[in-house]
Amino acid sequence: MRALADWIVTIDTRLMLAVYLLVLDAWAIVLIWRARPGRRDAVLWTGIVVLCPIVGCLFWYALGPKPTGPARS
Repeated sequence: MRALADWIVTIDTRLMLAVYLLVLDAWAIVLIWRARPGRRDAVLWTGIVVLCPIVGCLFWYALGPKPTGPARS
């Protein structure tokens, strides 16, 4: 019974981390396309984020263009 409980906790933790990573990637992709870089750059950044989720997100936040649009007041 103890092994089953350990397995459930492990699966639950992995699932939570996977969902968190999926949300982080989706958010990064939305920010990429909202920043309105050239189509080539947007596709390149999106590919980096999809293929290397953690490193891609960090690189995007550090090096990617920032969103453009009307200023908030």
